[in-house]
Amino acid sequence: MAAGTGAVCLKRRSKGAVWLPVFLLFVLLGMGRAGDTKQKWEMRERACMDMAGIFSELHGRVSAVEESEGKVQITLEENVVRPLAGGGEGRSFSMSRQIPCVLVSWKTDATEDMPDARDFKIGSNVTVRGKLELFARARNPGEFDSRSYYRGQGVDCRMYGEEAEISGGDVSPLPELLRQIREKAKQNIMRSAAAEDAGIFSAAVLGDKKALDSEIRDLYQKNGIAHLLAISGLHLSIIGMGGYKLLRKAGLGYKGAGLAGTAFIFCYGAMTGGSPSVVRAVVMMSTGFLASYLGRTYDLLSALSLALLMLVWETPELLTQGGVQLSFGAVFAVGSVLPVIQDYLGKGRKILGALAVSAAIQLVTLPVILWDFFQFPVYGIFLNLLVIPLMGGVICSGIGTALLGGISYKAGALAAGTGHYILRFYGWLCHGTERLPYHTLVMGRSAAAAVILYYMVLLVVLIGMKRAVGKRDEAEKKREEVKEKQEVKEREEVKGGIEGDEIIGMAEKSRPIWLRTALFFCICVFLPCILMPRPVDGMEILFLDVGQGDGILLRSGRGAMLIDGGSTSEKKLGEYRLEPCLKSCGVSVIEYAFVSHGDLDHISGVRYLLESCEEIEIRNLLLPCQGREDDALLSLAELARARGTKVSLIEAGDSFYMEGIGVTCLYPGISDLPADKNEESEVLKVDYGNCHILFTGDMSGEGELRLLSALSEKPGVLSEIQILKTAHHGSRFSSGETFLDALGVKWAVISYAEGNSYGHPHKEVLERLGDRSVKIYGTAERGAITMKTDGKRVRWKAFLD
Repeated sequence: MAAGTGAVCLKRRSKGAVWLPVFLLFVLLGMGRAGDTKQKWEMRERACMDMAGIFSELHGRVSAVEESEGKVQITLEENVVRPLAGGGEGRSFSMSRQIPCVLVSWKTDATEDMPDARDFKIGSNVTVRGKLELFARARNPGEFDSRSYYRGQGVDCRMYGEEAEISGGDVSPLPELLRQIREKAKQNIMRSAAAEDAGIFSAAVLGDKKALDSEIRDLYQKNGIAHLLAISGLHLSIIGMGGYKLLRKAGLGYKGAGLAGTAFIFCYGAMTGGSPSVVRAVVMMSTGFLASYLGRTYDLLSALSLALLMLVWETPELLTQGGVQLSFGAVFAVGSVLPVIQDYLGKGRKILGALAVSAAIQLVTLPVILWDFFQFPVYGIFLNLLVIPLMGGVICSGIGTALLGGISYKAGALAAGTGHYILRFYGWLCHGTERLPYHTLVMGRSAAAAVILYYMVLLVVLIGMKRAVGKRDEAEKKREEVKEKQEVKEREEVKGGIEGDEIIGMAEKSRPIWLRTALFFCICVFLPCILMPRPVDGMEILFLDVGQGDGILLRSGRGAMLIDGGSTSEKKLGEYRLEPCLKSCGVSVIEYAFVSHGDLDHISGVRYLLESCEEIEIRNLLLPCQGREDDALLSLAELARARGTKVSLIEAGDSFYMEGIGVTCLYPGISDLPADKNEESEVLKVDYGNCHILFTGDMSGEGELRLLSALSEKPGVLSEIQILKTAHHGSRFSSGETFLDALGVKWAVISYAEGNSYGHPHKEVLERLGDRSVKIYGTAERGAITMKTDGKRVRWKAFLD
């Protein structure tokens, strides 16, 4: 991206083809740097894997300290880690490892062996004992990848501290002073502002989102204004440029004001945590101050390229993070795409100009938004026109609260008043927008080919706009020349006059403003259609890695079904795994949601979708007929009816069809008397062409025998089964020999959590499947498992592969 932005700048400023070799040089340098960094990270990751899960002693230097809601978190750099064997005195040590950066955390009330957060200073040396852990990888489509995120932050792994000692070291005066200022400002905000406002003030002014209410964060994100909560160019321009102008009015020259302004924004950026968006804004603003001092023209794209180059040279992994892509993409849109749109629509029109800014940013960043968030806020482009101009009031109010709150509570509360009413207005706008039709479009993560095509079409559109502007300007110029000639010749009917009339006629035929605006509006509406989710060819079944539980998504064409969705090991399965996965696949409507039985590890995620996820609709909830007195299922049915979902009890013989997929319930029947909740499990047979799959819930061996008995007169129903969703997560009491012999199974999928307390899958089940040459796919080892079929052939893919 840095090379591309730099190439745009060079092409605009250079007369020859100098930009091309420079662009290629930067690409080669970037590839070399990325390869070198990758090797270093692989070595760092191996060191972490060697020490993971071992009680160890870590000695490092404090680079950051944070405390929030009873939890302390410190970042240690230049670490030496050595494993500890035994305990107490007389511990023996083995080989140590060097791990550059470790995140250490603990709860303040969890142990008495950990010092208070106020005892830690930036630059001091600390010895911590505990177990190192690797950050979690994404195991399902759409799931947040913590390991990749923290790698972009330069952090290797984490440790939950059990014991700690502060062992001297040289405290870094300026970083420690900035940290103390930040903590004091945060305390003033928390004391003086209303609870719902304090979190936003802390995020927008101090870069601290830990106190931000999750409902407000989700509300802003769904409406496309979450960027207001992050320190960015908007915030720094208000703070930095405000200070710079005050210094200039106070009599300081360009040099003095520029140096003072640069020093201030550097300190402010460091105080707020130095996120990539902050670094970008600091570098670009400092470049502007320097240009002003030198009397040179400030070029936005050149400054943007410099900022990106400085960031990614140190940490190339930042390029993969959505926040970085959005931050730089928005500025790139303002610097390169916006001028073309403004020239095409015509300058001097305030409303159109404001819409052009939002539209340019939206057009450039839309693929990034869909890649990371999977949904598009339809009215976000208009909402930003209302909220961005008022954000200065929120920032000034937050700064006033942070400063005056230290004097008195009343002074701080008075300063918070303006921001309070603006934020209430924001909330009113967001809630009102959510009531509009088609508020949010779940479009899923676009395919790479669709993203490339989108940007190619956008480029062609911009080139077309630029040429249209050139022709219009040329006609306008000729018309002015002709008018001058006509005035000189005093309207004589000469050849030049006739030609002039023709030229004037041609100019007058140029598209009027309303037509240009309508064409541009059509582009903004239809261009995103390139990124719309495509219908699924054949049938795709996604066996989600839900930990200890079950969750299966079936898709064909534009239809989707869900079989179970719950977990006992993942407490927020619906929020962190199920919802992101569904949205990343572009699923906003689930035609049928089958719940095999009422255990938590089969319904917790489904309950979340009905209770908290407004963007995903479940049209039909299908419960087992024998679970009609199950409290968990009754509660689930009540939630479903409140959402407008049709609830049905199904029994053996019921069939359902969707986009070529046939689902038949084989068990239980209305007359069956299951011994327990597991035996109530729906047994579902899925057919697509010549592909046949069996889902058995938590059925035990006894239930399998009853199923065989019930289908004894229809032996072909089971014998054609090629794929088995293994019952009860691989329990030894399921998947018995007689049952397996009655099936024609070639593949089996087992859903379970690694290291679960039940010992699933049991050795006996694996042996029975192995004796029959069944290929086994386990979610614990390989993450989500995807099966695709055209009705004839079957293909498998594991997410972690």
